[in-house]
Amino acid sequence: MAEKIVTMDLRAMPVFERHPRIFDAWEGLEPEETLRIINDHDPKPLRYQFEGEFKDLFDWQYAAQGPDGWVVNIRKLEMPRATGEALKVDILKALDEVRPYLKADGGDVELIDIDEAGKVVKVRLTGACGGCPSAAMTLKAGVEKAVKKMAPWIKRVEPA
Repeated sequence: MAEKIVTMDLRAMPVFERHPRIFDAWEGLEPEETLRIINDHDPKPLRYQFEGEFKDLFDWQYAAQGPDGWVVNIRKLEMPRATGEALKVDILKALDEVRPYLKADGGDVELIDIDEAGKVVKVRLTGACGGCPSAAMTLKAGVEKAVKKMAPWIKRVEPA
């Protein structure tokens, strides 16, 4: 089977759209698939961001380095996956990381279910966070980000 490579030519894309679109494409990749970006400058800041967010989960290889363009292949690496009780412990650690921020606003989060096959975690925001107009953003930008950092193969976190 041929290696899957998703190619994004960033040169004509507005600068403010580049990183969000790259990370959306990255999230859609399975392990051992590659995101190839073509850029008009050396994407070192992107590499630093990848190192901060996905430390040991990617391989960065330059295919071309200017002056007409830079081409980088970013391969998503397979990593050992926790399952069962070990996965639950990892998810609970992730929730503990965001819990102080939620409690500061009078809320909390509780784990409801882990669908390992579907790669989905279900949680319930409680207290002030449960009815907050920003609950969806808190779930995506706070809770889901923490869970994916601890268990990167999880596709999404949903409200229960």
